[in-house]
Amino acid sequence: MKKNKITLALSSILLSVSLVGCSSGDGLNRSAKDGKENEVEKAAIKLVKATKTGDYNLISADELKKSIDNKEDMILVDTIPADRFEKTKIKGAVNAGLPKEMKDLKPEEKEAFLKTLGDNKDKKIVIYCGFVACERSHVGAVLAKEAGYKNVYRFPGGIAAWLDAGNSIDK
Repeated sequence: MKKNKITLALSSILLSVSLVGCSSGDGLNRSAKDGKENEVEKAAIKLVKATKTGDYNLISADELKKSIDNKEDMILVDTIPADRFEKTKIKGAVNAGLPKEMKDLKPEEKEAFLKTLGDNKDKKIVIYCGFVACERSHVGAVLAKEAGYKNVYRFPGGIAAWLDAGNSIDK
């Protein structure tokens, strides 16, 4: 049921974005705003598939900002390498660097990541990385779900979406 709701929500968003983009004219004599619609579509489909297989939730930049502003009890985990984390991070985030693919995960990385999450399997956990195409947050969300955490969210847009939404960062 949860997977169906996620799939329905993501499909609705993708459809809405498509319809808004097609609302003026027949679309035959114009191109996408930046000429990258095919890339956007591929990223959206990849995200939907990852979310379904990972069985985790998604959170947007606006939703995350609201949770932070409301001082919601959660663990915010940035999965980018430590040197990049030190330069730009969301306030309150902790770092647990992960690889882009599960096959490249080292045992010590997994152990450090799970230690960062703590013992409360019901606590809200939000995991992010650099941008939508970055798979580090997917690896983290899957690890958290496999370890039994129940309230796992992936912030797929990561630091790029956070900044695009006009939010500030810690340096």
